[in-house]
This record gives sequence, C-alpha cells and structure tokens, in this order.
Amino acid sequence: MIAHLAPPCLRLQTGGDRPGGHHAAPMSRAHPGERLLGRRVLIVEDQALLALEMQFAFEDEGAEVLGPALTLEAARAVALAGEPIDAAVLDVDLIGHEVYPVAALLQKRGVPLLFHTAHGTVAELHALFPDAVTCIKPTLPDTLVRRLVTLI
Repeated sequence: MIAHLAPPCLRLQTGGDRPGGHHAAPMSRAHPGERLLGRRVLIVEDQALLALEMQFAFEDEGAEVLGPALTLEAARAVALAGEPIDAAVLDVDLIGHEVYPVAALLQKRGVPLLFHTAHGTVAELHALFPDAVTCIKPTLPDTLVRRLVTLI
C-alpha cells in the first residue's frame, strides 16, 4: 500500500445526532476490526482500485459494503433500491458526471454522506450538503473509517 498524505477531513457544520444503523454496535464498545460492525456502507467511486481499497478497509472493520458503484447509473440504482444504508462514501466526479443527484436522493433518505473527492471544495460541498463530511483525496483508508465512525 502506498502511503498517502492528505489534509484532514472536514465538516463545516455539525448536525445533531444522526439515526444509526439497524443493528450496529455502539462505538464506545467497538474494538479494532469492529468499528463498522453491522453497518451497511455504500461506496460510489469510479476508480476501481481505490474503490476496492476502501471496500477491503470497511469490510475489515465489519461493514457490509454496497457496491462499489463505479458509475452514476449504478449509484442511482442502489440509492433507489430502498435497501438500508447506514452511510455513503461518494466521489464527486464519476467519469465526468457529478454525483450530486445521487447524494440528494441519499440525503432525502437520511443517509449520512462522506464525500471523498479531489473535485470541488469543502465550502461548495457544504453549501449543497451541510451535514456531510468532506475528505480531500488522497485520504488513508483508516482515516475514512474513523470519519465514518463519527458520522454514523
């Protein structure tokens, strides 16, 4: 694995407590390897190797990964399927298409959003999705896990 240096993930405005998953363990009792135990996390990322790296990291922490959705169409299909989703990790630019319509669908469902992107700014994303967390690429998988834990 290549070491990445990245700025910290940012959340400009903290929202109230978000509803958690349907059967996830409280984080105060979570141990390494269980930080996402029982959580269903959607990955929307067009770079297959990066999506796979995130999938392995999240699964290593006990998550059930939905996707990875590599295209806007695949992400939309998952968002509309109605399955429980505890959090979504979204790249903004999916092969030239912005993920915002899918993010809006997920937001309406009450799904916490974590943008993992090299496109757009934290301020722009905050204006559109005030409760979302933004991590600027590249971000270490463990940092993404830690941010997901605080989000859900």
